[in-house]
Amino acid sequence: MGLPRDHSDQPNLLLLGLSPAWIGDVSREPEALGVRRIAAASTAEEAVLRLAGGSPPVSHLLIQDSYVDALLPHLVDLTAGEAPAGISLVVLGAGERLINNRSALSMIFVREHCQGWLQRILAPAPAPVARQERLTVDELQEALSGARIQTRYQPIVRMHDSQPVGLEVLARLEHPVRGILQPDLFVPQIEDAGLAWPLTEAVIRRSFEDWGSGRLESFGLTLAINFPLDVLLIPEALVWLESQRKAAGLSAEHLVIELTESRPVTQIARLRQAIASLRGIGYGLAIDDVGPELRDHQALLDLQFTALKLDKELVRESPDSLIAARFLTQTIEAARAANLTIVAEGVEDGDIWQRMAALGVDQAQGFLVARPLPAAAVPLWHRDWCERFGR
Repeated sequence: MGLPRDHSDQPNLLLLGLSPAWIGDVSREPEALGVRRIAAASTAEEAVLRLAGGSPPVSHLLIQDSYVDALLPHLVDLTAGEAPAGISLVVLGAGERLINNRSALSMIFVREHCQGWLQRILAPAPAPVARQERLTVDELQEALSGARIQTRYQPIVRMHDSQPVGLEVLARLEHPVRGILQPDLFVPQIEDAGLAWPLTEAVIRRSFEDWGSGRLESFGLTLAINFPLDVLLIPEALVWLESQRKAAGLSAEHLVIELTESRPVTQIARLRQAIASLRGIGYGLAIDDVGPELRDHQALLDLQFTALKLDKELVRESPDSLIAARFLTQTIEAARAANLTIVAEGVEDGDIWQRMAALGVDQAQGFLVARPLPAAAVPLWHRDWCERFGR
């Protein structure tokens, strides 16, 4: 079974346009400067697949200013924090209408035949901007009460045959000024403000809507949802989850509850009761983000969990850190003894994939497989992935 292809640091330009003449004109300047990694797409679907993952990464996306397609908002979303650092959304012409309050990592607007545009987009990245101010409680409450909590879906594949097996639901916040915010910019604040349950509720509603819309349910995948410990211990939250699941027509066997907790677990008895209740219904349960900082993961292994997810930083650091490598080996052995499915997050290149496979990891998740995708892009990714790996 072949591995997904690795990322590369070489400039890799992707042109999206309907006009061969436009593509030819735009290609001349990089070709004159020796840039050979230029690809063209005539549909937004092709461009989405290139950005989603699996192929060599796109360093710069250039869109013809007159291009119109229903997938364009999703294409823009894929450049708004979901792509590797350094990707630029470049709209040649009056492209502001495509953005619609979304925030790409780097936006440069130039005219079609403006000389020097390539030097601008390939110039060294500016110094990092100072960390943004914390969101106010009012902003957090407004986001949770409105439609500003969005969902992304990161695919999970089985390592021995590359078969897609699941999707993890990830939260995003669409801020009216700052654009699409990653979880580290709002989830800790929401939890500190005691709003973890409203956030979890909003994510469940959105993901169940996407599932029931037909975008996700036809693939036979599991759907993994993050539950902070405080929420998992609320009996009413579990009753509400069960009612929503039944209303959405999902089987419990297709849902995995991922326990997320950065602090020591002190209420093992209550957690055991909640887990036993969910397992009795048929839910899967995973211990999320297992790394050296999770000091009580050994105690959690004695509960009725079905999976263990290795922290992405641990996975990335394992080739260069003896401490990380030792912890990884010991944890995998303990999880295997507990008969848990082992999932590695942060699988970003072929070397990490091979290392995790050699250690006995069952499933992989990371940029090498796919970036977090809007729901509309999941069917495109799934079809392309299965075609490439003969499923």
